[in-house]
Amino acid sequence: MSSKDDVLIIEDSPAIGMLLKNYLEKLGYTQIRTCTNGSTAIETFKELVNLEKHPIVLLDYMLPDMDARSILTQMLEVQPNARVVLETATEKDDEGIKELIRLGVYQYLEKPIRFENLKSIFETIEKEQSFFEKESEQVKILKEAAEEDQIKLYDHIDFILKSAKQISLNFIEQLIGFSDKSIVLHLNELEKQGKIITLGDKKEIACNQCDSVKTTQIFYCPSCKSSNFRLGKLVEHYDCGNISEESTYKNDKCPNCDKEIKALGVDYRLMQNHYICNNCSEFFPEISTYYLCLKCENKFKLEEVRWKTSKNFKVVNM
Repeated sequence: MSSKDDVLIIEDSPAIGMLLKNYLEKLGYTQIRTCTNGSTAIETFKELVNLEKHPIVLLDYMLPDMDARSILTQMLEVQPNARVVLETATEKDDEGIKELIRLGVYQYLEKPIRFENLKSIFETIEKEQSFFEKESEQVKILKEAAEEDQIKLYDHIDFILKSAKQISLNFIEQLIGFSDKSIVLHLNELEKQGKIITLGDKKEIACNQCDSVKTTQIFYCPSCKSSNFRLGKLVEHYDCGNISEESTYKNDKCPNCDKEIKALGVDYRLMQNHYICNNCSEFFPEISTYYLCLKCENKFKLEEVRWKTSKNFKVVNM
């Protein structure tokens, strides 16, 4: 890579943000911006994208005004291939973390942050960036020379497999840029060598415009269409009909009529797992969603998707 990419640090602790900035500067990154809240971060990210930048994002899991999921989905809407590294002390097998990884988090960085882990992630990004800058030209060469020089094609497949734990044949072909029987033959050979195993067939959502299986799910408020929302608990006061967040009931008193709520199920009820929009303040039990193609940026609903089925492989020893 001829020059280092811009970096956007989203960290509510100024001290940690400064430590990260100083360390990345030692690695040669000079264009670094820091933000302490989600709203400023999203605006800064949009500015960088408008300048045709592709910033690497370090995203703190807990921020004062917005959760990581909301920030991630908004960034993916602006730049579907955004590289977002999640910083968190929460275990990687936590369901909330797993969901963020499924949505498109690029890497997971455990807190307290170890600089060698941070360095390793940025080195991986640099290597991949160098590879994908040449990908279009390589795909063309590989397609024309597939029959004459199978080694290059196989090296490409091996590179893809080394960067994945599980991957489908459809996705491999999508990354390579074409479908060819040589791909299946090489995968069969790798399976015989014990390097990969077949997990059966996998059905994947594909774009209804370009047929790509590189898609992500975007969630948004049904009322104002914003992705700036959070999950929370609501309290409904039976006496006056007020419904608002649990935190608004100070000293167990209703914020609308100032009467004390005493007995759950008699005076009030708890409405758990409701989504609250930070923009329009509306709340709802279910969030709206659509799919975004990371290849052509087409947006489509679940009922409009194409379904593609192919073998799914698990990487064992590449």
